[in-house]
Amino acid sequence: MPTESIFLPVTTEAGHAARMANSAGGFAVNITHIAIGAAGYNVPMNAVTGRSTATSLQDEKNRVEIQDVRITAINQKDLSFVVEPTEEFYIREIGFYLADGTLYAVASHPTMALDWASPQSTNLFALEFVIEDADPDTVHFTATGPDLNLLMTREFTVLSNFHLTNALESLRLADRVRTILGDY
Repeated sequence: MPTESIFLPVTTEAGHAARMANSAGGFAVNITHIAIGAAGYNVPMNAVTGRSTATSLQDEKNRVEIQDVRITAINQKDLSFVVEPTEEFYIREIGFYLADGTLYAVASHPTMALDWASPQSTNLFALEFVIEDADPDTVHFTATGPDLNLLMTREFTVLSNFHLTNALESLRLADRVRTILGDY
């Protein structure tokens, strides 16, 4: 995997086979879990098909359900999930798993880390998953909720600004009252 495609998920041979079998029957594969791990590596590839030969993460630490899925384009989904690790490690690999446990896609980098995980904090992630090698209708994502709303920065900023403006006006009013009345 070249450096410029850091953490670009690559469909696995097993994921492709599952998708083809399901779509032949009129069904879609169902991605339900995301796993993170500590191993950093070049994703093993089949040179002929361009798909990964990986069947699992090399050093999986946590596997969690997808919390929230948002459609941003016909072939793009925003996925949100929460990880509560039991040990400290750099997240250097990520896997997308089907409901039956098949590794659908994998991403890793030999030297770069996606993030740091620690039991002292809860990690909230929002990732974009772009489906380029298949009909988007053949790949579904199942979210267990609740919505995480990790991408509501603008809304939080507006609300915070409103509260800070009110607090500032209250301080100004209190200062004027003290100036007029003195130290009663």
